[in-house]
Amino acid sequence: MTEDVKSEAEVRAAMRDANVPALLMTLYQATADEKWLQGRYRPTRGKGLNAHDSGGLPADVQEEIREASVPVLMRLQRGEPPAIPTLTPAKTVELVSIFLGEKIDDRYGPLLAQEIRRRSVTGDDARETVPVKAPAGYKVIVIGLGIAGIAGAYYLRQMGLDFTIYERQTAAGGVWFESSYPGAGVDTPSHLYSFSFFDREWRRHFELRDELHEYFTDAVNELGIKQHVQFETEVLSATLDEATQLWTVRIRRADGAEEDQKANIVISAVGSLNKPKLPDLPGIDSFAGTQFHSSRWPKGLDLKGKRVAVIGAGASSQQISPLIAKDVAQLTIFQRSPQWIAPFDLFRKEISPEQRALFSSVRLYHAWYWLRMFWQFGDKVIEALRVDPEWEHPERSVNARNDGHRAFYTRYLESQLEGRPDLLAKSLPDYPPFGKRILMDNGWFAMLKRDNADLVTEAVTAVKPTGPVSASGQEYPVDVIIWATGFNASYFLDSLDVYGVGHTHLREVWNEDDPKAYLGVSIPHFPNFFMLGGPHSFPGSGSFMYFMEVQMRYLRDLISGMLEMNVTALDAREDVTEKYNEMVDEVHARTVWTHPGFGTYYRNSKGRVIFVMPFLNLEYWELTCRPDFENYTFHYADGTVKAGAAARATTP
Repeated sequence: MTEDVKSEAEVRAAMRDANVPALLMTLYQATADEKWLQGRYRPTRGKGLNAHDSGGLPADVQEEIREASVPVLMRLQRGEPPAIPTLTPAKTVELVSIFLGEKIDDRYGPLLAQEIRRRSVTGDDARETVPVKAPAGYKVIVIGLGIAGIAGAYYLRQMGLDFTIYERQTAAGGVWFESSYPGAGVDTPSHLYSFSFFDREWRRHFELRDELHEYFTDAVNELGIKQHVQFETEVLSATLDEATQLWTVRIRRADGAEEDQKANIVISAVGSLNKPKLPDLPGIDSFAGTQFHSSRWPKGLDLKGKRVAVIGAGASSQQISPLIAKDVAQLTIFQRSPQWIAPFDLFRKEISPEQRALFSSVRLYHAWYWLRMFWQFGDKVIEALRVDPEWEHPERSVNARNDGHRAFYTRYLESQLEGRPDLLAKSLPDYPPFGKRILMDNGWFAMLKRDNADLVTEAVTAVKPTGPVSASGQEYPVDVIIWATGFNASYFLDSLDVYGVGHTHLREVWNEDDPKAYLGVSIPHFPNFFMLGGPHSFPGSGSFMYFMEVQMRYLRDLISGMLEMNVTALDAREDVTEKYNEMVDEVHARTVWTHPGFGTYYRNSKGRVIFVMPFLNLEYWELTCRPDFENYTFHYADGTVKAGAAARATTP
């Protein structure tokens, strides 16, 4: 970022809407002046999910911080190191507690110190991966080039390993390539929905699909990843050869030709939100109009003057419906259950050019800004999702904080639907907030009040040539049906066949939709087959980008150690994996996601939560911050198999 040096006038201009707490922390770390940690400068605790740009400080104090920051930021952007380039864990806890206006647990020190450094250093200091020595011909295959695949490729390239990525689409980005429907965008702040190793001068606080797809494309091109990618190549299967401990990966090219490729390691980054879920309804193929899943939006589709039915009221529906409502003749939305919806003050709001310039030129400031979002959208939220067994209203919320969220979101809903008791009755959920992912108000409530909009609170049970039929038998003649019905999220790795030890099919091991893995990355009896974004890898609240980096750094350390110890392959021990999943289920049993009052794609057909992770960011980081070889089985070239801890002790 330091290459983009701004003039003093530009830096001063950026002060007008800079985040004062982030400036304060940058100022202290750059100068080591303890004055900036004294009482008069300490920010208050922010409320909700806003950026708390003023820090709750008096205007004169804010101005003093801004003025003192100008010469400091000028020095930093020219590449001068801060007085405290690396924070100790203890100092990090002290500073972050001041920064947030609330005391954080000492356990966060190592994690946050690491992230502040990772996101603020430049040049050679930013390199944290040491190249490894691999035998001649050693090969890694990565399946998929979405977020997880890009993270995997970045670290594999730093390790110096020979790898190939197979991507079935024509471009990178995964879901952000496939989903091009109107209004598609993130509900995570843009600066949080970013890789630590690839910056972007985001134009909006919450970016839209086209800009996100461009970001991933640029990452692939600029990080040297593209040369390793074979696009329009689908992976059909991966089969272990127990004699050689090599994987045979069957691929299919765009022309239909199939061939086998050999690899020492296979990393699946296929994702799980890519297989559209369509209901099996009587007459669904008889519809005479146009119908499609929301993730397969037809190019050039013109909905002006059309009668449109949107089946579903989840995330994609709430992004699509407000945008198309102004063009269609009639919009009918079918809602099985209402959603909790949060106010979205930054909806479509652009980041000022001055603030973008500050982000792009001073990494340390950007790192502190990122940290606030990491806290607000992560562990601060997750603590409110855990069940208090003494809470007296378990039917409506899981603890007192969760009940406070319920009251807040209810007041917002009532304010938006004032004067429409009919819509209010249809829109107020009866389950705890965060049981399903909280949605951001993209204009949903305003859209519901339009004369041409109708909210139907019945399921669609059949389709006739003229349109959908509701559970009560009412027919809805339409020209277009948009199936906003989500994805088969519980069927991990359903797009390929994976065969491990004894030619056992992974789908049988997982009983179709009950996947279990150790830390979401390794499966017993599938040595050197790893996953990014496997079961329980998706944050309950926070950044998927962050989790994929954490997982890949863990895999990096496993692979590096395996090569250093001359181990041919490794896989998680069966007893450890079982114990880990028992812990996952136990923690989930104390979270809102197992509440009986609703259904969610987080659960499989047996009711087990398999999609979302039950842990705090901190808890998962603690589990993965070192390569725990004692929890793995080591396989050697001569056929010897040993427990990881014993193998490490006896390996020269």
